[in-house]
Amino acid sequence: MPGNDTLSKSSHLQELMYTAFRKCMRDVLSQPYPNDGEQYCNATSDIFGCWNYTQAGTTAVIPCPAIPGMNPNEFAYKKCTENGTWWRNPNTSKEKSDYSYCWKDIHTFIEDTNSGHEHVYIFVSGYSISVAMLLLSLFIFCRFSQLRCDRITIHKNLFTSYVLTGFSWILYMLLVATNGVVIQNNHIWCRMIHVFAQYCVVCNFSWMFCEGLYLHTIMVRTFGSTKHVLIACYFIGWCWPFVLVAIYTGIRGSADDIQRSSCWIGESSLQWIMYVPIIISMVANFVFLCNIVRLLITKLRQVPEATQTKKAARATLILIPLLGLQFLLVPLRPEIGSDMETAYHYISALVVSLQGAFVSTMYCFCNSEVISVLKRKWYQHKVMFSGKRSRTSSTIAATTYTFVDHVSTVQTSIT
Repeated sequence: MPGNDTLSKSSHLQELMYTAFRKCMRDVLSQPYPNDGEQYCNATSDIFGCWNYTQAGTTAVIPCPAIPGMNPNEFAYKKCTENGTWWRNPNTSKEKSDYSYCWKDIHTFIEDTNSGHEHVYIFVSGYSISVAMLLLSLFIFCRFSQLRCDRITIHKNLFTSYVLTGFSWILYMLLVATNGVVIQNNHIWCRMIHVFAQYCVVCNFSWMFCEGLYLHTIMVRTFGSTKHVLIACYFIGWCWPFVLVAIYTGIRGSADDIQRSSCWIGESSLQWIMYVPIIISMVANFVFLCNIVRLLITKLRQVPEATQTKKAARATLILIPLLGLQFLLVPLRPEIGSDMETAYHYISALVVSLQGAFVSTMYCFCNSEVISVLKRKWYQHKVMFSGKRSRTSSTIAATTYTFVDHVSTVQTSIT
């Protein structure tokens, strides 16, 4: 998914939490309740710590976890009340552990969480450029009736999905990914932004698939109707992603505390609910692309070989960004900590965030139909402006001549 590379440090932190949780399950949570006749609070775990059975009326003490921003030499506390239940925050009615002594310094925590995310700002800048260009493209497509056809309708929906994706990731990166306090507090609104971003990304890939499906259909069935394809694309592009993301959200929202922590900022195996359909759609687009190029080559057989090869290669390069096939290369990540990892993050940030700008350039600003319509409109404005100037000049001249004639008549009368 776009932006996941920028969150590698948080993902590593979540991996440490998973390891600690599994150890807690094995060593503490799987142990039976003490049978010495005393009353105890049940063994439990939270985001940072693992708490053993604790006798009622006492306070459990554990070392602070060794994670960024915390001091492992200090201790965390959890109070077991007299009735054998863990103390709950009266404002939220949820169990509360005291990690206040663990933090080295809240500013240190924020700095540790935010460091290493310089390429976040490349994402934000790239997405901002893409969104601006896509919005201008959408305005052009909607403004001129000459551009209204099924093909442009597919483009408009794809561009809209790019705009939503860019907007959602800009929000997520600026409000969540670069804010350690928000990640720590894990508010519901930051998880909602995460879910919205996931939905937008799945919609984006779905409309890429729709572009491939539509292009393939019109190449294979030149004279057939494409209305049914357009209806199918609306379902695939907007409804199907909602189903996938709803399933993902429901399962992750009811999962363990680790899965529901840190604004869902780390990668989860549950995201394969969305990844698998995306991968299938990309493979299908690759198949569409191969067949489209084959059909183009077949139709260009009358052209000399060099020109034929050039046109086929050009068609391939133009179609690749539209169908999102470059994302097949993104998962080939270097090893964590390797020299190539930093370069990979920056290249990935540029490729992913500027795809919308590239697609809008190729399929709107460099589109011969769009250029023709804009030239015609500009020519009409020039003609209208010139006509107004001519009419204005004629009116002024006529008024001047009338005034001069009137003055001459008056002078003649006097003499």
